[in-house]
Amino acid sequence: MYFLKCDRCGHFNPVDSEYLVYCGKCKTHLPDNYIDWVGKYSDKNFDDYKRMMCVTESEVPKQASTLIDKKPQVKEEEIAPPQQKQKKRLTRAQWIGLVTGALFAGIFSFLGKKAAVAVKEYYQISKMRGMDFAPSDTTNWNAFQCTEASFSMNFPKEPTESAQVVETEIGNLEVKQYIFEPELGKDPNILYGAGFTTYPAEYIDGEQMDEEQLAEFFENSINGTVQNVQGRLLSTHIINYKGFPGREIKVDVRDGLAVIKMRSYLIRNHMYIVQVISPSSNTFNKSINYFLDSFELNE
Repeated sequence: MYFLKCDRCGHFNPVDSEYLVYCGKCKTHLPDNYIDWVGKYSDKNFDDYKRMMCVTESEVPKQASTLIDKKPQVKEEEIAPPQQKQKKRLTRAQWIGLVTGALFAGIFSFLGKKAAVAVKEYYQISKMRGMDFAPSDTTNWNAFQCTEASFSMNFPKEPTESAQVVETEIGNLEVKQYIFEPELGKDPNILYGAGFTTYPAEYIDGEQMDEEQLAEFFENSINGTVQNVQGRLLSTHIINYKGFPGREIKVDVRDGLAVIKMRSYLIRNHMYIVQVISPSSNTFNKSINYFLDSFELNE
């Protein structure tokens, strides 16, 4: 087992997948996470990353004890648990922001991993920029039904399902993702994705939140998106789905290499996310909105 140390709180996070982006203890963005790292070292892989950037389990106690020895000596009764201190200061709106930011870090670390790997391949073959992509053709798309979350969408082909557990202040939240990645150049886009998660209703429920709380909720989701793909926010629009609040954003990835167009909806205590990653030269192809507009909640 390998571990990545958080520069802020000193916590050693187990690196058991490529998707670790935020510290499991203080939720701070880990600057040396794999997704950020692989974008800089396109000739390396996950095993190289663990050997070069992480520490082994046997090294953790030794490094932790070294860190403790360097700290000023204080009496045991003067030490208060950091999490307890923070919880006392947080308002409900701040709780919503904290939890949302942590959750979206997990969601977009997964999507960002997809984008990072794709970009890595494009750099290696040196043909992303200027290459010809197939024109939009939605005549043979497949209707996809997600019975677990009661929604449907149209995908070019059957998507691949995956699940990820995101650690937050209120416990573990499961994120389900459905992804289709066409062969490079055979489709006008790079990736089609849909996903959802369910929050504890006592913390996050769109029908019980005021405008300020909703604004903070979506602001954190947008920040999590941009940060985890190392992108640049191009636009934000307030949208809704049958009266439920949502946002539509565009994010530039890798300085003009690709663009993410994403819509998110908070429907009661459920968050739904649909997105398309397209080459920056092809961001107005009709397959993008055809996919995003096909989202339908089956209630």
